[in-house]
Amino acid sequence: MPTFTTLDYSIVAAYLAGIMLLGVWFSFRQNSLEEYFHARGRIPWWAIGISLLATGLSPISYLDGPGWIFEKDSRQIVVSLVLGVLVMLPLAAAIWVPLWSRLQVLSVFEFLELRFHSSIRVLGALLCIMGSMFWIGTALVTASLGFEKVTGVDGRICLAIMAMLGTVYTAVGGIRAVIWTDVAQFVVFIAGYAAIVIVLLQQFQWQPMEAYRIASETISEATGHPHTKMISFEMDLTVEASLWAILFVRVIGALNYGADQKAVQRLHAAKSARQMMKSMAGSYVALLLFSCVSIPASWGFVAFYAQHPELKAAIVHPDQVLPDFTVRFLPPVFRSLIMAGVLAALMSSLDSVLNALSSVTISDIYRRYVKPEATEKQLLTAAKVFTVGFGLLFLVFGIWQFDHQGDVAVEKMGRLTNVIAAPMVSFFLLGMFFRRVNTAGAVIGAIAGVAFAVVFNGIPGIVEQQLDWINWMWVGGLATLFNIAVGYCASYLFPPPPNKALVGTTLWGK
Repeated sequence: MPTFTTLDYSIVAAYLAGIMLLGVWFSFRQNSLEEYFHARGRIPWWAIGISLLATGLSPISYLDGPGWIFEKDSRQIVVSLVLGVLVMLPLAAAIWVPLWSRLQVLSVFEFLELRFHSSIRVLGALLCIMGSMFWIGTALVTASLGFEKVTGVDGRICLAIMAMLGTVYTAVGGIRAVIWTDVAQFVVFIAGYAAIVIVLLQQFQWQPMEAYRIASETISEATGHPHTKMISFEMDLTVEASLWAILFVRVIGALNYGADQKAVQRLHAAKSARQMMKSMAGSYVALLLFSCVSIPASWGFVAFYAQHPELKAAIVHPDQVLPDFTVRFLPPVFRSLIMAGVLAALMSSLDSVLNALSSVTISDIYRRYVKPEATEKQLLTAAKVFTVGFGLLFLVFGIWQFDHQGDVAVEKMGRLTNVIAAPMVSFFLLGMFFRRVNTAGAVIGAIAGVAFAVVFNGIPGIVEQQLDWINWMWVGGLATLFNIAVGYCASYLFPPPPNKALVGTTLWGK
């Protein structure tokens, strides 16, 4: 099988050098935490919208979107896209934009101290760090496997290089570097997928419907459905990717949106609530554009490899289907563009998480408990140091995860996140919607939510045994509901919260 040429390496190296220079360029503007983390609210809404999408895509979506359809079918991808526009976007905007346009904070977890107690704020920050580690660790492994496929270089070496480069430009450039490199990287991975679609069309003599017909007639061994199946209506908690499971996930996702430091930090880079709304809408317009090239490419992979079973047999993991096709059939310049797209997807997620976690650590822990007398300049320096520290942490976790590949990346990341997702969002929802909920009740609910998730979900790579009564897609949302119910009921065992904790923090607090 062909591998990367000197020209391929040169193009990828030039791309990485350009990203690094962009980070250095924005480093000259930094003179405060507000600039470093929020860009003083001076980023245009459309750039924030693209950055919101680019952050969420990651190599897990770039490589595993085709991998999921190649192994299973299209229900998860297509229904999630439609429900994201129809359900998640308007619901998330209605709930969260009024709160975060009113509370201009460096860390979303400042809200938890206002509503509950400083200990809840720290707990929320620590859960955020753990969740980000699960996500980025999985993304690093996914991207490094793709590079290993096309270069022959050990995936751990690829992982280390990508983690270190992303850490450096994020540390020096701050949120401006994060957002504007995300914009550049979005263009790269859209162009990469467009190149794949063109080459696939050439393989089928420019007859897209023939490729779709073959994909439609190819039955997935994993699900028993055609790979192009887009929707199913089974009301069964053991069924993966039914309409109801994905709808449930999307509603929970909307409720979780405003508890996501990465998303809220970008929204604070906008000038007003109106600009926040436009940024969120812009992210879904960008998602539709991405889906218009990624979903047809995925069906093309199914059709092509159905006609070439000897090539399909060489694919040891479904997430490698895009790199495998890229290195076999795309000319050098285009295949380097594709792999630069994988890098773009990784960098746009890694930089966002690093910047967000640095903000959380400075605001919720360092400035409050370690060095409250620190000057603005000292805090800015500490923020860069924490960025580098988290980069090293992700590198270590990613290398450990490399040997626990198992599931398709989306499933593995989802199951990891399920374990801690319930307390993250439940703290905010209990605080916003229920005036009677107190700190003790919120903590008891969090313990119950984590226990529910571990019993029904397991912990990939650590505790693989779990009950199979509920498919993993349902677990995170059901754990959240269980968390909220237990937290609310448990609050009646303790005195109500003081009135001052309800002012400005609940939806109807006066």
